[in-house]
Amino acid sequence: MDATKDPNTKCSRGFRLLTYATVQEVGAERSARPHKVDGKVVEPKTAVSREDSQRPGAHLTMKKIFVSGIKEDTEEYHLRVYFEQCGKSEVIEIMKD
Repeated sequence: MDATKDPNTKCSRGFRLLTYATVQEVGAERSARPHKVDGKVVEPKTAVSREDSQRPGAHLTMKKIFVSGIKEDTEEYHLRVYFEQCGKSEVIEIMKD
């Protein structure tokens, strides 16, 4: 099964990864909730690897957020324009099926 597609609709589940320049910018993103990108409410979470998730306080040192709920046709620039209100984004990864 392809984890990036919904098993029922076979459409993209709308995952994106965004890396900020600093940890403080992730904090600004968290403070600015709720988030609406390209007309749709999205749910960002701190992106922590499985290995690091067991380490106490790991989420406090991450510069990367995982964003779900993105519409399939949302372009990178939509995310960049919206989330750069919280800080400079270094990388935006669009998960391809």
